[in-house]
Amino acid sequence: MDERYSLMRGGLLYRLTHAGGAAWTERAYAPWVAFALLMVVLVPVVVFCAMDSRLLGGVAVPLVRDYTVWARFLIAMPALVLAAPLADERMWRSLSHLRNLVQPDDEANFERALAKLRRWRDSPWPELVLFAIAIAGVFAAPTLPLYDHATSWRNEGAQLTPAGLWLSWVGFPVFRFLALLWLWRFLLWVCLIARFSRLDLALHAAHPDGCGGVGFLGYAHASFLVMPFVGGLLVAGSCAVEVEHLGVRLSSLHLLLGGYAVFAIGIMLAPLLLLTPKLAALKRNSLLAYGALGTDTSEEFEHRWLGRPRRAAAPILDGGDPSALADLTAVYATASRMGTVPVQRWILLQFIGATLLPLSPLLLLVMPLDELLQKLFSMLV
Repeated sequence: MDERYSLMRGGLLYRLTHAGGAAWTERAYAPWVAFALLMVVLVPVVVFCAMDSRLLGGVAVPLVRDYTVWARFLIAMPALVLAAPLADERMWRSLSHLRNLVQPDDEANFERALAKLRRWRDSPWPELVLFAIAIAGVFAAPTLPLYDHATSWRNEGAQLTPAGLWLSWVGFPVFRFLALLWLWRFLLWVCLIARFSRLDLALHAAHPDGCGGVGFLGYAHASFLVMPFVGGLLVAGSCAVEVEHLGVRLSSLHLLLGGYAVFAIGIMLAPLLLLTPKLAALKRNSLLAYGALGTDTSEEFEHRWLGRPRRAAAPILDGGDPSALADLTAVYATASRMGTVPVQRWILLQFIGATLLPLSPLLLLVMPLDELLQKLFSMLV
């Protein structure tokens, strides 16, 4: 794989894991990296809680019933690691294809933009800053109100338990760093889209992807599906704790959950709007050009087959093939249906699913699974 067209293969973390022979962006090593992080973060917490009799009971909120921990570290943290190889492959394919769409006069500008992006990707300073922010969160990040109102595995009053100390100083910084690292890669991708949208591109309104030839950008953008998925897990875990242990009604959280879903989907898809002005202009100009050609073609067709007089029609039918008019009609229909946001419906559904799927288990807190399935079955039959 050509690392020049990769957003993931660079930076301090990549160099350290690559030097150790187990780069976290490699499909073969990512599961092992995720497993190692689980062992380092969760096993000591489980052992400490078992020693203090806070694993299964003994306090109002034992470890096994703290959904924020399991959502964050058992599901979200491995997801951030396991999603890296797939994202790396998608981004590599897309970046290499982006270059093919740039007109020859602008290729130098595109290469300069890629070179600048690689300098930011490879610089150790951004990741050092992200690591410092992850550590600073130990002192600055607020805790859930639950821990101030109920006894838990995490603390005894204002004093953290050994398990709480381990998670605060090891688990949370690791998770924050991984999440911030994904956010940094997302910002690099947005910067590249912004630069790409200002270049002279070989786009065609009649392209079969329905997006002028840049529909593949939605496929590349789906590399970041893990971000709304992880965000949904964190929101769902926190809401589950409040519903079960603080007596908050799930119905009172509908504005929070709905607001998160709209915000997450909007933030994730907003960068693709950077290409909307260019695509809208392409569609408008192409429809005008195809419309004028359609007038000439219709006149020539009627002159040839109906004997009607014509003006200086374009010689599109000189080959004697009457299907040319039908072909032009199909091309015009394709151009008229062209979207001005480079995201196909199935990609949009993936982002909606990645955002809403982690929130769905909250229904089980207010309705048992057997009752939920019975209601769904009764609706279907």
